[in-house]
This record gives sequence, structure tokens and C-alpha cells, in this order.
Amino acid sequence: MNQDTAWLAGATLLGATIGSYLNVVIYRLPLDPGQPLGRRSVCPACKVPIPWYWNVPILSWLLLRGKARCCGAKISLRYPLVEAITAVLFALLWLHPPSGMQVQAAAFAWAPLLAFAFHGFFVANVVANTFIDIDHRILPDVLTISCMVVGVIGALLVPGLAGSFPLEMSPAANSLMFSLCGLATGAGITWAVRAVGTIAFRKEAMGLGDVKFMGAIGAFVGWDGALLTLLLGSVLGAVFGTVHRLRSGDSLICFGPFLAGGALLALFARKELLEFFTVTLPTLQQTRPWLSWLMLVVAASSLVVLFILIRRGRRT
Repeated sequence: MNQDTAWLAGATLLGATIGSYLNVVIYRLPLDPGQPLGRRSVCPACKVPIPWYWNVPILSWLLLRGKARCCGAKISLRYPLVEAITAVLFALLWLHPPSGMQVQAAAFAWAPLLAFAFHGFFVANVVANTFIDIDHRILPDVLTISCMVVGVIGALLVPGLAGSFPLEMSPAANSLMFSLCGLATGAGITWAVRAVGTIAFRKEAMGLGDVKFMGAIGAFVGWDGALLTLLLGSVLGAVFGTVHRLRSGDSLICFGPFLAGGALLALFARKELLEFFTVTLPTLQQTRPWLSWLMLVVAASSLVVLFILIRRGRRT
């Protein structure tokens, strides 16, 4: 095994291990925000402590065939799924670092490792918020606010972590300003959309947790990434929410998972997406003017449909 493969394997295993801890956060944090999250894991069914060798990410679930060793109770597929998703995201962070700073074994440097660590915290936070929102329809302040703080600190310590303005100034100050601008844009635009939706529907159209979550996302992906996240999240939410509504008749829908999906797309493909929206699409619009109206209709319709689904879900 060469060094590059070993580093990638290490990053993937680290992601799976963090995913195992995220399962604890997802389960315990909404039930009692004040309880310590570092306590030893116990079987949810019989409360017997789980030995470490039956708590190995993904592998233990496969060996146990989805059943608890102590009492035979079924272990949800959710546990290995969270671990696998986190492992894949950490592998992607290593293979395609959003900061553009690749760790080189032959030329060790702290900046790429710090960038990996900060982005690792971000994707772990996004995963935890996603599944907590699915289960409890909340985005905990302890996760969203801490993500804002860490994103801003990361931009200060690793210039260019979230991006930078084309200005002649200190790289650290430029990076910090870009992150703060992203935080303000993400939270501000989402708050404005929430306010307009609340006025239009005469009922709260979106929770404040979504506003804080978007602020946290903006701190890591910048103002342009925050706008991409909101656009992509709205489209994803409208499409999947409508399909879910038609198939199951269930009105309940939460916005957090779709914002999370948009955030991950913005994190890993921001350059390509921005090039499409700012270069490729305008070029196409010159020969096909109707595309501008189509994009506007799609964006506006997505937000309206999403508001209707969320409102009906809360009323239900």
C-alpha cells in the first residue's frame, strides 16, 4: 500500500469513526441537550452496555446481522448508514479538498491538515443536523451556532477556507471577511425569505433553526456558496417533498436535509456550479432568452411549493 492509499484509508476510517459518534449525538442530543455525550453506549432496547468490539463502525452491524448481541433486538439500518455517509464524505474531503490544498506526504504542511479538520467538522455537523431534523423537526442551536463560530475561526486560521475577495489586503483578514459575509448572507437571505413567506401565508413559513443553519453554512462556503445552497436546497426540497407527498400522502417535511444537500453540493462543486450559472448559462441565454424566465419560474415555484409543504406539515 502506497502512502496516498494509506492516507485515504485513514481519512475514510476516521470518517466512519466520527459517524459512529454522530449516531450518539443524533440519538441523545434532542432528548436531553444537557446530558454528556461521551458516556458509554448502551443497547437502546435492554440498556446493557455495548462492548467496544461490538461497536466497530459498519463492521459490527454486518457481523451481528442487524441484531443486538445482548437481547436480539433489531438494530436500525440508520446506524451503519450514518457511519457510511460520513466515511464517504471524509474520503471526498481527502481526495477533492474544497480548499484546494491537498496534503502531500513528501512535503508536510499544517494548512492542508487544518483545512481538512475544519471541513471535517462542517460535514459532520451537517450530517448530525440532517438526521436530527428528520427525527425531531429541529436544528439544535448547539450545533448550528458552534458551526458558525468554528467556520469563522477556521477562515481566520486557514486563509481561503471559505473563499476570498479579489482585494489587496491581508489573506487572513480577507478570508475572515469572506466567511463573515457568507454567514450574514446565509442567515440574512433565509430570514428575509422566511419573513416574506410568513406574511404571504399568515403563518410561520420556516423555523429560525433554518436561518441559523444557513448562517453556519455560509460561514464555511461564503456568500456565493450560501446563495447556491439556498437555491439548490429549495429545488431539492420542492421536488422530493412533492414526490413524497404524492406517494405517501404525508405532509410533514423539514427543510434542513435539503439545505444540507445543497450545502454539500456547494462545498464540493462550488467552482463548477458558479461557472455554470455565471458563464455557461448566460451564454446559452444569449441565444435562448426564454431560459432566464425558466430559471426564475423554477426558483420561485420551488420556494412556493416548499412553503406550502412545510406549512401543511406543521398544520398537520
